[in-house]
Amino acid sequence: MILQVYDGNIHPDEWLRQFNTYCLLNKITEDKDKLELAKMMIDSTIDVGNVKSLPELIEALKKEVSFPVFKNTNKRKLQVLKYKGENAGGDTSKFIETFRKLCHNAEIDDFDEQKKYFIETLPYALKNKLLDNIDDVESLNDIISRFNNLLIEPSISISIKSGSTIALKHVVTGKYLSTVENLKYSGGSGSQMVFLGGTELDQSCLWKIKFDKDFATTSTFINLLQKFTQFNKFLGIIFYYSNSRYYYYKSPSGYIEASCNLSNQSNKNWRFGFTDLNDNQEYLKPNDIITLSIKNGILGDRCEYLRGHDLKVNVGEEIYYEVFCHDKGIGVNDNWCVELIEEPQKSTNIPFLAKF
Repeated sequence: MILQVYDGNIHPDEWLRQFNTYCLLNKITEDKDKLELAKMMIDSTIDVGNVKSLPELIEALKKEVSFPVFKNTNKRKLQVLKYKGENAGGDTSKFIETFRKLCHNAEIDDFDEQKKYFIETLPYALKNKLLDNIDDVESLNDIISRFNNLLIEPSISISIKSGSTIALKHVVTGKYLSTVENLKYSGGSGSQMVFLGGTELDQSCLWKIKFDKDFATTSTFINLLQKFTQFNKFLGIIFYYSNSRYYYYKSPSGYIEASCNLSNQSNKNWRFGFTDLNDNQEYLKPNDIITLSIKNGILGDRCEYLRGHDLKVNVGEEIYYEVFCHDKGIGVNDNWCVELIEEPQKSTNIPFLAKF
């Protein structure tokens, strides 16, 4: 066992536990020797004063400025922590470990505060299911137990309804498919650009999913309507006519341009396919990993896949990560995780738009 230097990046109580373990293994039993060794293992940038015992040393470490910085850092990590299921490449056991450790490091011992933070880590569908099952819980362990039980219940695998608000997270980068009003390609169609945005949800990455059935299967055409734009703008690809032929506009990288446009300007009927990270299931569900493809209406027998990549697009003084369509073989950059943000408020008959 290697004794860790205390540098402010570990909780003093945890560091003391490791220190005592080291002393036990190495048969260091005298309090004087322990204290001398402990002082030697404190980073030279940290001043603990003239302490006389290990308990005094730990109290001095907790009063030193690096400790509140450490606690607040862990609290901020807790605020941005998000749960991902195994079908999205996550690990539930590691998630629970991380959550509990962050609570400990931030010294969040109040159960109501722990409960609030835990709920906020969950996607919409799972959050609502858990809220229905924790009215009588009294400890974090109880919440974790209920949460674990929910994960193995078939009822948690609810299907996404038409009119739901979703987000599409690019699996490789963790960034969301985004679009912003008045952000337009400088070339090509000059239409509203879609791009890989941030790793946190905001209005730019919220889409309303529409289809003509109760639930969507891999044979269902789906439309993706950007929720916060002035007009009804759909994710799609735009074609134009020139020299007696139809063409698709090209993105800056030379692939087919993906954009967000008015309903009568583009092909916007998408199909999804489950990736090998998913069990092959019938309906589209929250946290599914999917590919999105659109029919190439010019060639007829070809599909183009929506891809997020690290290719950069310059628009004015800003740099964005391009999203485009291609037919060059499906890869990891074509995988998107569907996050359910909000179910439709009430059932409505949503008109489905004609195929290209």
